[in-house]
Amino acid sequence: MKPFLEAVREGPLLFDGAMGSLLYERGVFFTRSFDELNVSQPELVAQVHREYAEAGADVLETNTFGANRIALARHGHADKLAEINRAAVRLARAASLDTWVGGAVGPTGLAYDDAPAHEQALVRAALEEQIGILAEAGVDAILIETFVHLGEIEAAVALAKKVGRGLPIIAQVVFGADGLARGGVTPEAVAARLVAAGADVVGANCGVGPPELHEVGVKMLSAGAPVSLQPNAGHPRVIDGRTIYVANPEHFGVWARRTLQAGVRIVGGCCGTTPEHTRRMLGAVRMIGARPLPARVSGGVARSERPAEAQPVTPLAQRGVLGAKLAAGQFAVSCELSAPAGTDPRRTIEAARRLKAGGIDVVNIADGPRATARMGNEAVCDILQREAGVEAILHVCCRDRNFLGLVAHLLAAWATGIKNLVVITGDPPKMGDYPFATPVYDLDSIGLLRVAADMNRGLDPAGKAMEGKTSFLLATGAEPAALDYDRELRRLEHKVAAGAELIMTQPVYDGRLVERFLDDVKPFGLPIMIGLLPLASQRNAEFLHNNVPGMQIPAEIRARMARVGQGPPARAEGVRIAREALAAVRSRVAGAYIMPPFDRVDSALEILDHA
Repeated sequence: MKPFLEAVREGPLLFDGAMGSLLYERGVFFTRSFDELNVSQPELVAQVHREYAEAGADVLETNTFGANRIALARHGHADKLAEINRAAVRLARAASLDTWVGGAVGPTGLAYDDAPAHEQALVRAALEEQIGILAEAGVDAILIETFVHLGEIEAAVALAKKVGRGLPIIAQVVFGADGLARGGVTPEAVAARLVAAGADVVGANCGVGPPELHEVGVKMLSAGAPVSLQPNAGHPRVIDGRTIYVANPEHFGVWARRTLQAGVRIVGGCCGTTPEHTRRMLGAVRMIGARPLPARVSGGVARSERPAEAQPVTPLAQRGVLGAKLAAGQFAVSCELSAPAGTDPRRTIEAARRLKAGGIDVVNIADGPRATARMGNEAVCDILQREAGVEAILHVCCRDRNFLGLVAHLLAAWATGIKNLVVITGDPPKMGDYPFATPVYDLDSIGLLRVAADMNRGLDPAGKAMEGKTSFLLATGAEPAALDYDRELRRLEHKVAAGAELIMTQPVYDGRLVERFLDDVKPFGLPIMIGLLPLASQRNAEFLHNNVPGMQIPAEIRARMARVGQGPPARAEGVRIAREALAAVRSRVAGAYIMPPFDRVDSALEILDHA
């Protein structure tokens, strides 16, 4: 994962919500030390962390708000200080592979700003001790939160700079309903003081609800540091002896969108908020940041309490041309064509006919690649299967359709005779010509693979029986040259578990990376179609190397393209490079996935002629 502050700079992040409120609802009285539960009832704490991770939180706070020596001593647990804090970090870290962990540090409970010097010294010692343990235990940031006394939080920030091992520091103050901190200090002044003390992120939490903290956060932007806000779920009420927060999760979704649009970088929840509040805010975070949905997010699909009995999945050999070739162990070849950029599909039809005549088994039609506007690829696949007589692979992108739209899209694809899907998350709109377009990302590729795999068993997303079933061949993409290679392998493992049956790779030009990837994915036991993109020129090679994620073109390959110049000689060299790449791994892969630039069919066929 990226360093925390780098991620904050790139786009908005989502904190989790209340821990204490959920523990209270699950039977833990307020008179107990919630922090001590990290040791005595770790599964209870772990379950809350998992629920927030599944709801979409990017940052999980450790259950250590009151885990300093002074606060623990009130419950008789001061001797467990180190054990409680270290256990808290382990529990938060284990909840998800792709969330950051913030080490939560709350106030000691002593009125620091009004206390005598010797008590202030005790407070500083307690805070320094806890911060040092959290940093040593491996958190990604120190979260100093819910402080009323400005002198105390300034001291805590300074101590985090001293013993926090260089970790980012988030400092959050409590504001009143009047929008002022204790002593009548304005948000602008508070933010300036926190930055001066050494905080990397400034903000506010607790105390008040979303509307009040929106105003506070906008004013804190004046300090120039990223701002983080975590409001309560409105004002608490006591109902039947229980403290209840009545703010609506939907309200939090609206608030998060408005607040992020104003420039705040991190949103989350405090007292009274739940994973449902987090889930509602996730939509705003994805929309503003144009980010895919994390694989861990459940998507909020309500599963039937009595799921229907699944039907047998159709054997691979009976699922079209591509499925039959893969099942028989025969080398399969696919070629990607672009959907028309207008209303006339004749050029695409002619290209597909030439490919079929040249021995290509199936054609791939991408779904708005690089966030461009083109004819819907489902219609193109239908046209090519009818007019060119060639089997098609439909790319299904999660970016442009909500959950119901994606389900309808798959059912319509099956109804029109499409047998093959490549399920992808999709490039965010800001990468293309229409950055104002709103991304959806109700699901990512892993979530949609689960949906499609259920349809192949005759089950709808809620686990109910469908009328009939689909028999899609489910392919997924992979980037052997991904910069975060370990994350790519973890995601691929999730995709396989979700139902992927075929791996189609991005183009790779470094043989060592290909061999590494083939070795690492061998345990998955899936057929692999190696991606081949014949370079068109040196300029084309440099663009792909510098601008396309997951594409790394070695210097020697770029030098080869530079030596041959432009035009036909360059295209011929690009074909030779692709042939060499295929020849090097042909015995280890199930097929080739050719992506000729600018739909140059001749280049694809020349590669195939020598395959």
